[in-house]
Amino acid sequence: MSSYSMTGLKSLLKKEFLEHKTPFLYVPGVFVLLIFGTFFISLWRHEDNIKFVGLFVNPGEGIDLFNAFYSVSIVVWLGYLSLMLFVYFASSFSADRKNNALLFWKSIPVSDLEILGTKTIAGLVVFPIVIMGWALITAVFGYIILSAMSASSPILASLNSGTNLITTLNVELSSLVFITTALLWFLPVFAFVGMLGTVLRGWAIPAFILLMVMVSAIESILNFAIGGAISDMLFNRFEAPFQIVGDMMESVSSQVIESTIQIGDIVSVSNFAPNFLSQIDWTGMVVGWLFAAIFIYLASEYRRRRLAA
Repeated sequence: MSSYSMTGLKSLLKKEFLEHKTPFLYVPGVFVLLIFGTFFISLWRHEDNIKFVGLFVNPGEGIDLFNAFYSVSIVVWLGYLSLMLFVYFASSFSADRKNNALLFWKSIPVSDLEILGTKTIAGLVVFPIVIMGWALITAVFGYIILSAMSASSPILASLNSGTNLITTLNVELSSLVFITTALLWFLPVFAFVGMLGTVLRGWAIPAFILLMVMVSAIESILNFAIGGAISDMLFNRFEAPFQIVGDMMESVSSQVIESTIQIGDIVSVSNFAPNFLSQIDWTGMVVGWLFAAIFIYLASEYRRRRLAA
C-alpha cells in the first residue's frame, strides 16, 4: 500500500525544486539584470526623444506607468514560465534515468503515478510561485526606479499620473486568475510532452514539433488548404490565453490613450476576471484535463513496466 503523506509530498516537491531550480530561480535573475541594464542604456541614448514626447503631454494627463508596465510584464513572465515548463515536463518525467535518482524514487513507498503526480504539482504550483516571486521583485525595483526618475524628471513626471496601490493589488489578483487559468489550459500539452519524454527522453521536444508539423501537413493535403480542424484546435491550445488578453487590450487601447478609461478599470479583478473567464472554452478545458490524466497515467505505466527493468 502506498503511503503518500503531506510530509512526503513536501519532501518530494523540495527535491524537484532543487533539481530544476536553475531555469526558474537563477536564469530569471540574469534576465532581470539584463532588462534593467538595457533600459538604462536605452534611456541614456534616447533622452532627447523622451523629452520630445513629454512636450505633448500636459501635466496630470499621463497614465499609471508602473501598473501599466507591471501588467504587461505579467504576460511576458507567463510566456517565459510556459516555455520553461514545457522543457521541464519534457525532461523531468524521465530525468531520473540519467543518474541514481531513480533508485531514490524506487526506495520510497510511492507509485510511479504518484511520482509523476508530484512532478506535475511542482510544475503547476511550485515553479509558478517562484516565477511570480521574480515578477514581484521586478515590480518593486521598477517602482523604486520609476519613483526616483519621476521625482527628478519633469518630463517623466508629466507622463506618469502616479501609482495607485489599489490598482497594484488588482493587478496581483487579476494576474493570479490569468496565470492559474492559463497553466490549467496548457496542462494537456505539458502532460503529452512529458509522456513523450518518458519514452524518447531528449528527443521529446523534436518529436513533439515533428508531430505538430505532420498533423498540420496531413490536414493541409486532405483539405487542400492550410491547416484544418485538428491543427486549429492544437494551435488554439497554445495561444488562447494570450490571444484573449491581447484582444482585451486592443479593445481598450485607444480609450487609454484618450484617457477615457484608466489602467485601474482594465486590471480591476471585478472587470478582468469575468471578462477573461467568460472567453475561455471550458468544455475544451475539461476535455484537456481528461487527456492530461490519460497521458500521465500512460507515462507512469511505462515507467513502472520498463524503467524498473
